[in-house]
Amino acid sequence: MSADAILISGNDVKADESAMTGESDAITKNSDHPFILSGSNIVQGTGTVLILAVGRNSFAGKLKIRIQKDQDETPLQAKLTVLAEKVGDVGMFAAIATFSAMLLHHLVSCLTSPSFFKALFSFHTLDEIIEYFIIGVSIVVVAIPEGLPLAVTIALAYSVGKMKDENNLVRFLQACETMGGANNICTDKTGTLTKNQMTVTKIFVEEKVSNQIDTHAMSEPTRQLLTLTAIANSNANPKITGQPGSAKIQSEQLGNKTECAILEMVYVLGTDYKKSRDKNRIIKTFPFSSARKKMTTLYSEAKSTYICCKGAPDFLLEKCSKYIDKSGKVATLTPEFEEKIHTTISSFANESLRTILLAYREISNEIKIVDDPEYYEKDLVMLAIVGIKDPLRDEIPVAVELCHEAGITVRMVTGDNIQTAIAIAKEAGILAREWEDNADSEYTVMEGKTFREFVEGLVEEGEDGEESEKTERVGNLENFKKVAEQLRVLARSSPDDKYLLATGLKELDNVVAMTGDGSNDAPALKKADIGFAMGIAGTDVAKDASGIILLDDNFKSIVTAVKWGRNIFDCIRKFLQFQLTINFVALVMAFVGGAVLRESPLNAIQMLWVNLIMDTLASLALATEPPSDELLKRKPYSRF
Repeated sequence: MSADAILISGNDVKADESAMTGESDAITKNSDHPFILSGSNIVQGTGTVLILAVGRNSFAGKLKIRIQKDQDETPLQAKLTVLAEKVGDVGMFAAIATFSAMLLHHLVSCLTSPSFFKALFSFHTLDEIIEYFIIGVSIVVVAIPEGLPLAVTIALAYSVGKMKDENNLVRFLQACETMGGANNICTDKTGTLTKNQMTVTKIFVEEKVSNQIDTHAMSEPTRQLLTLTAIANSNANPKITGQPGSAKIQSEQLGNKTECAILEMVYVLGTDYKKSRDKNRIIKTFPFSSARKKMTTLYSEAKSTYICCKGAPDFLLEKCSKYIDKSGKVATLTPEFEEKIHTTISSFANESLRTILLAYREISNEIKIVDDPEYYEKDLVMLAIVGIKDPLRDEIPVAVELCHEAGITVRMVTGDNIQTAIAIAKEAGILAREWEDNADSEYTVMEGKTFREFVEGLVEEGEDGEESEKTERVGNLENFKKVAEQLRVLARSSPDDKYLLATGLKELDNVVAMTGDGSNDAPALKKADIGFAMGIAGTDVAKDASGIILLDDNFKSIVTAVKWGRNIFDCIRKFLQFQLTINFVALVMAFVGGAVLRESPLNAIQMLWVNLIMDTLASLALATEPPSDELLKRKPYSRF
């Protein structure tokens, strides 16, 4: 679709919105979900739509406008601009002073001459004035370090090649030095802090929690129901090797990682999903979406049809009215048991486990087919709650500690629930192990909706109709300042929350790095001073909007980028110290010589020759020094 539209009528219409929302499954469009986003593809069905917005007013258009906005001036560029202005002023002052001193000496010599006017208006005087002017111009040229652009370019180009070897693919040279001044890193969780290898480590079934996933964890009828529900209500295709029923299996996870983990659990319980899955028995599927947080499939068996559901417990539990009790029988869900479920979910989340609830309902084969999932998602039987572990990368705690030593604030921005996010943040070192939510830290951990409402979103300023000229700022900057001081974890967040966070932090003169992988993350990656796209899981749109691509999707590589960025800054500073020292000496010699000796000790050719040698060779020598770990033990330089 090249426009935003609303479905008026249609037959079995499904849209692939992965490019815009990050959801990999096709979304069914009907009277309950009629909106179709520009940039999505209709993969099934026919229908009639009403066009609502096109061009820059559409969802895809607004996304492109945000991405195409010019990148802000980098911190180093801002500093060098100020330095160039000051050096230019000093050079101009020295040139004028030297020219004036030598001209004054010549006038004094003319006054002592027997014929003042003849000496003053002679060709010799004109020749002297031209010589003085040339020396003055040479002083201006010498004062300005012309080798600075060369030194910057060499330092950046050298660093780009070395960073590639450490899994940082730099798309723009300026991105290297920007990381040297970064004092805020906003990072994703899945795949960046964690390994993105999901595994079911705990299961709550038949009123008890089992740490061991095997056939002893439940009765045979419950195992069969769990197997049926998991296999029928999934699209992933992990490549599993090993004997079904054995805990010693190897798996290559292809497709949705959560589904892969559940199918691996089924394999360990003794069933090969490939042999049991029959696509012809699927009557209808309502795919997972970020709004519904659940997926439902109608699966036909010989005698009955099963409504198979899985999703986030806080969205799906309210649809359940029964559960499987300790004897393997269906029992009515009571408030006491519901309280036990919430306790279990909290304990799973505190162990940094992602919780998924599996439920079903058995009905007759004479079923009415409708497009509304709510028609089926009711009076469900809760089968089990699985705790899925996405292990933290081994090197993450050390990398986060290095960031803290380097004066960099690390903030985790994730779509997970708040309890899981807190557990992972504590494990990674983003939050202290002993951290507890209290009045002194009310903004340390927030949910996306609360964050947006508290800072009052974004406000646009600029000419009406000139979208590209509009500037964006936080609605309530005072509230945002309170959040910025404490915020470490932003849970249940959306890509728009990332964009809002980057905008506010930059408004407070921070240098912000942001990670992202989806197309909807692209505006935030572009808005940040430096955007990191995932090389493995990232989309092409996200990569195009980023400055650096992490080839291994690893947070540790961001720390490497910080080290190289600070090294670039130090290399440029060393060059400037060396160059400006020589230039200052040349200026002093020229001025003193002109004021005392009536001529510069160095003529114009000599000064330009010294300037040429010092600029070029110093650039090569000082711009290619390797970084050291000591660079990460000091605070970052400010933006100004």
